[in-house]
Amino acid sequence: MKALEEIVYEAGRHALADQESLVTAIRQRTGALVAAHALVASFFGASTLSDDGLLTWSWIALASLLVGLVVAAVLLAPWRLRFAVDAHVLYQQLYDEHAPGAASDSPVWLMAAAFAYQKVRDENAPRVHAMSVLSAVLSAVLVLQTLAWVVQLAS
Repeated sequence: MKALEEIVYEAGRHALADQESLVTAIRQRTGALVAAHALVASFFGASTLSDDGLLTWSWIALASLLVGLVVAAVLLAPWRLRFAVDAHVLYQQLYDEHAPGAASDSPVWLMAAAFAYQKVRDENAPRVHAMSVLSAVLSAVLVLQTLAWVVQLAS
């Protein structure tokens, strides 16, 4: 049976890995949404252009396309995220803090490592949340663009 310290350590390590997976999924979804933006703009945009030029709904659609591209660029830009603990730094910190009073197989080491994983995850959390919100905005802007093109096409 695993000790509580081992369970906490593994939970911290898995939580950080889950956060990394979420960021990867957001970036993959961003690529798909950019392709969808381009596809919608190319199909509907060409159909809605009239001899009168761009009308109101066409401008709204183009503006939402532009906003979507900017949001996608922000999402795909490098963010300052870490998904690993520097082993050398962690070892030195743990050794300095716990070596004098603990045996090498002491579970205190595992708990300290788990807390290090949690600290990295907590540092990433605001940026990961911002990425999630931007991803939702990108999806909403795609819907707005599509509706604007459809309304323009119908009128």
